[in-house]
Amino acid sequence: MDEALRIRREDVLPVLERLGDMRERAVCRWWIVHILLKRGKQGDREEAVGLLRMALEDARKMGIPEAKELAEYLAGLGEGS
Repeated sequence: MDEALRIRREDVLPVLERLGDMRERAVCRWWIVHILLKRGKQGDREEAVGLLRMALEDARKMGIPEAKELAEYLAGLGEGS
């Protein structure tokens, strides 16, 4: 899991940010959220919630239907939207 996180954080996400690809950036963050929550180390949940909020913000800006799913997932974590 640590290597998967490293690859997404250090290799994939920066490329998507440089390209300005909001949709793929949101998807990448969503995958990082899943990995963090599954890994469950100290601080992972807080980071996951922050990334989930960023992904939700991007999804809402784009007006894509996944925004609803992200908001529901965030609410399910007890974090609201």
